[in-house]
Amino acid sequence: MDSSSHKYYHVHEFEPTHLVDLYFSSKTEEVLLQESVFATLKFLLNEKQNSRIKGEALLDFSAGSVVFQLLAIFECFKEITILEFNDFCIAELEKWRNSHEEAYDWSHASKALMDLEGKSGGWQEKEELLKGKIKRILKCDFTKDNPTDPIVLPKVDCIISAWLLDIISPDKEAYIRNFRKLSSLLKPGGRLILIGNINHSFYFIGEHKYNFLRYDEEFLKKTLKDEAYVIESYEANDRKTTSPLLDHEKVVFINAIKKK
Repeated sequence: MDSSSHKYYHVHEFEPTHLVDLYFSSKTEEVLLQESVFATLKFLLNEKQNSRIKGEALLDFSAGSVVFQLLAIFECFKEITILEFNDFCIAELEKWRNSHEEAYDWSHASKALMDLEGKSGGWQEKEELLKGKIKRILKCDFTKDNPTDPIVLPKVDCIISAWLLDIISPDKEAYIRNFRKLSSLLKPGGRLILIGNINHSFYFIGEHKYNFLRYDEEFLKKTLKDEAYVIESYEANDRKTTSPLLDHEKVVFINAIKKK
């Protein structure tokens, strides 16, 4: 498939709420929402309950102005830093963190998490606790040696990256370079929680088609091994949605330890 005409997440401006509405919200097609949000919550909650997520500092590097992936694991950490390329996404994240009246409503994810935890209420309190742990929302540039220049971040204990490496990398060589840049922010012995899509080439925001790097499971596992990661948990879920908005084959969830 010719991807030369596709747009890129980190290059072309878009309205963040359009992306979230399509793939991660209460407005999303139910089957797609199960694949994107609810499956993520289930995986992360299982990892947390089995003591495979812990540390002082967490770095989030995920696609769009999303916070659902943090809801399941933030209690394991004292502070959270979010990295983002898009100014509009940063503005949306700041609205949510500051409880702005126009902030995006993530209650569908918060309530789903409470159900998974077997609790009947408390989702508002959970959201407020998460907001309090988000200490920085920073713009990043992966063409720089220090992607958060001029701010120098201390290495963190855990990184969660949901789909963002896939959509900023035009080819596999770029993916590996971006992976190494992200990995440089993680302490040796730290954990990388990686969420990606297998054999996926595009997604839509409105009428615009955006690039998604196509790779297989072998490439992903080899990249992790070559970069000195040991996979502790690996889950691959076959595509169930028939949505024409995207063309992935599987969604993969990985928890890996950085050995050096």
